[in-house]
Amino acid sequence: HDSCVMVRRGNQIVLEARTSRGALSAVYHLLEQLGARFPLGRPAEFPHIALERLISVEPSRIEPVFTRRAFASDIMSWSYTEPDRLELHLEHDREFIPWMAQRGINAFSFIRHAADSQVRIDQLTPLLAERGVGAEYGGHVTQLLLPRERFETHADYFPIGADGARMRRGNLCVSNRAAIALVLANAIKYATDYPENTMLHVWGADVEGGAWCRCGGCARMSPQLQYMKIVNAIAETIAKVAGPPVAYLAYHDTLEPDPHLAPRTNVWFEWAPRERCYSHAIDDSSCETNPRYWESLKRYVEMFEGRGHIFEYYADAILFGGIGFATPAIIARDLGVYHALGLRSISCLTFGAFSVMAYPVNLIAFARGTRDLNFNPDSTLADAAAERHPACAADMAMAYRAIEQASKFVLTYGDVMAPRLSGDARSRKRAELREAVAMMRKAIEAAEHVLESARVPLVAAERELWEYGIETLSGIADYLGDTEGAATMKKLEAALRHIRAIEVEFKGNWGLDLERFHQVWLAGFGKRAAD
Repeated sequence: HDSCVMVRRGNQIVLEARTSRGALSAVYHLLEQLGARFPLGRPAEFPHIALERLISVEPSRIEPVFTRRAFASDIMSWSYTEPDRLELHLEHDREFIPWMAQRGINAFSFIRHAADSQVRIDQLTPLLAERGVGAEYGGHVTQLLLPRERFETHADYFPIGADGARMRRGNLCVSNRAAIALVLANAIKYATDYPENTMLHVWGADVEGGAWCRCGGCARMSPQLQYMKIVNAIAETIAKVAGPPVAYLAYHDTLEPDPHLAPRTNVWFEWAPRERCYSHAIDDSSCETNPRYWESLKRYVEMFEGRGHIFEYYADAILFGGIGFATPAIIARDLGVYHALGLRSISCLTFGAFSVMAYPVNLIAFARGTRDLNFNPDSTLADAAAERHPACAADMAMAYRAIEQASKFVLTYGDVMAPRLSGDARSRKRAELREAVAMMRKAIEAAEHVLESARVPLVAAERELWEYGIETLSGIADYLGDTEGAATMKKLEAALRHIRAIEVEFKGNWGLDLERFHQVWLAGFGKRAAD
């Protein structure tokens, strides 16, 4: 849909495309050929165009290798009930959405949770539309399609938990016809109220287990089959009103495909390997973690006859504990193997300004790789440093390379702030974290070299981010070494002072919220230490 052609007819350059989005892509491509630059986090640069440069433009065809290239964010990260916080995020969006379009991203997905009161950020609808970026709404909405207030009068609509009692949380009892009928009615309204929605993401509750029903009628069905029963029913109903395809989320307790899944033809799987290893590519057989995920993906591709989306976490601030990482080589190989499987739709989770500050290399690599699989990850790293820091590119490229090396030592076990390791794996990871800390110190040395001669606010912010990373990883290493719990907790908590020192324009809403997540992570460390 975004393909376009740039041809020369006499003294004219002609841009040809079948869609307005394709035409816009052609314009951006031509401008870049003429010297325009679209840096991440800074305004676009449009130099004076000399006639000879215009004459030298070569004809070309632009055809991105992935059809759907999307970023996704939780709606709650906009803090939309607080005007000041909302405006803070919108300031970021007014720069980020144009950059998305300039770099070829053509979709943005708003992820809704049970606590959310809206499905999108209305202020962004015109900005996305004018830039040719498709809007998608959905997320963990199964709970919302069965309103929780119905529990008081129809507890039988709700799932039975492990204790044998009906529970307000979780999803629904898929053996209850009235519950399914209510879910279908709300799904139809959801689709008709937002006809611009190009994919209906109907996900279950965001928990690792226990959200599906264990009543007599449901217990014989796996979580995957319970979920597919609902997704298929919605897809059948949506098809009658020419609604969009429906996504089945392969995530947590549905990550492994049940062999008896029978998806309708308008159901696509959405594969979300959140706890995979990001120190190795997804198909790397030498990895201890990823082969399981790789096999599950291949089975989903076969079962759904190729109808699938990838949901990746290359800029997930929660997964990475708010620590800055860079994995361009992993992204490059991942995208290649996803494409080789026949998949042409992929998204990447982001957390607003914080992800731009903490994972710029990954965002740029994702945008490049989803258009052209032949992009060079190492030059992408250097280019990211030049985009972000034109006055000190060499020093910051050294810093980014050190962060890339540190990332290889850390990202092997899922949530960085929840190291569920034992035995030899525990001691091995402790040593690896020490190596990561040493590499992050090199990044800080490069940043301090810049700051010795000039006050560069973004460099100062990144230095504080990497200081936070050093202290946090040191604290986790102490925890894995069975250091006295109180001392470990004190070190982890003290690391937050570096996030507090970062200017809000760089850390954004999520950086302000990191304190709240940090308390949850600390509680987890305390509980695991007690166990």
